Amino acid sequence: MKNLKLIVLYTVALSLFACEKVTEQVPESLITGSNFFKTASDADNAIIGCYDAMQGNANAYVMWGDGRTDVFASTDRSFATELEITTGNVGSANGYATWNFLYSAMNRINNVLKYVPGMSDPALNARKERILGEAYFLRGMVYFYLARTFENAPLVLEPFEGGTDNLYPSLSNRQALFIQVETDLKAALDRVPDLPFGSTLENKGRATKAAIRSMLADLYLWQKKYDDAAEMARLVIISPANYSLVAGNNYASIFASKNTTESIFEIQYNYTYQEGNSNPLTDLFLPLGAAYTAGNWRFQPSVAVLNALPANDLRRAGTFKNSGPVPAPYRDPNQTYIAKYPGTVANNVLQQDANRIVYRLAEIVLFRAEALNESGKTGEAIPLLNQIRSRANVGNTSAATQDEVRLAIEKERLSELVYEGKRYYDLIRTGRYAAVTGYTNANWVRWPIPASELIINPNLVPNPGY
Repeated sequence: MKNLKLIVLYTVALSLFACEKVTEQVPESLITGSNFFKTASDADNAIIGCYDAMQGNANAYVMWGDGRTDVFASTDRSFATELEITTGNVGSANGYATWNFLYSAMNRINNVLKYVPGMSDPALNARKERILGEAYFLRGMVYFYLARTFENAPLVLEPFEGGTDNLYPSLSNRQALFIQVETDLKAALDRVPDLPFGSTLENKGRATKAAIRSMLADLYLWQKKYDDAAEMARLVIISPANYSLVAGNNYASIFASKNTTESIFEIQYNYTYQEGNSNPLTDLFLPLGAAYTAGNWRFQPSVAVLNALPANDLRRAGTFKNSGPVPAPYRDPNQTYIAKYPGTVANNVLQQDANRIVYRLAEIVLFRAEALNESGKTGEAIPLLNQIRSRANVGNTSAATQDEVRLAIEKERLSELVYEGKRYYDLIRTGRYAAVTGYTNANWVRWPIPASELIINPNLVPNPGY
């Protein structure tokens, strides 16, 4: 019921806040931030509408963060779009090379940041700053994705409200975008408590101090601010939220059960409210169904992933499976498939309602290990690395020197976090992309500016090599 309640709130927000909807009182052409933000419930609905926008296009986040690397293999059901992802040669017209849904989310977020501060409803006083903090967190997250993926993207800090003033923004570079990400995340950190809400679902599906610090740790690793990254990760590990690693033999539950003790921030989905957004990663990865409607098997695990997770690794069964000689409930035998977005079977259909995990404790432990190692504190990094390896039942690392531990952490992040949208970003920020993938085209360290955006915005220019 709590999951359903949150999705209902998301959809209420859509009906009141999204530009394509209307209220009963105001014609669509006249809906603006100034006449929408009147009561405390308007502010509540607006910020929930921002989270709703983050549910859209779940495929893109994982394709950006794992595609063009060594983790996907094609299948006999892969389209040209997927083949580009598996070979790395992604063009600007590729369906995953898109950002319009992020700028749609950005517009909602910018409306909150512009209009909520001036709202005078006394009922909002107790939560106004928290709502603003949530909006800053979400805007920081949007720009963090844009900066890491495309390197260059428009920096838009005001809502579009008609006219042409900000209709055709120019590109800002990664450095400028990262500055904005840090500014927004720090603004969020000052406003959001450790546990702002009364339910587990909301404390894992909305902004918390730990979620903000997790993203800051990630950002600081990109910026090579290793002491800052280590400290942000430390504060998450000791958070009053009391995060804990799921037991190794229950690793698959991280993705099947949702919002486990390990979860810090997840994008929430629920099939029981059919007008809510779904998570199409389930369809993208699982095989075709027989006993029930299932997936479309557009990608499968690569050899690199199969080799990274040996039989004794407790993460293996939660990462990929094989349909075997008797494939039921799937149609086809002996298909190896990605298992991290299992969905829920209901009404003889595999519902696409798996959550998309943005941050969980295992990654934060590895963040701290990496930051300490890069700071020359290799002896402090190794126990953290071993903590993750111990949970996986693969024993302590044999790595001892800084260089050895650096590579061991890279490999552990592959085993632990594959298909959660991390690998491409890891290899780009560490400068290891070409060495690991074999893709030596220097332009592939950034995604192309979407072709559709280049057509409609004369102030944009293609990224180098596209």
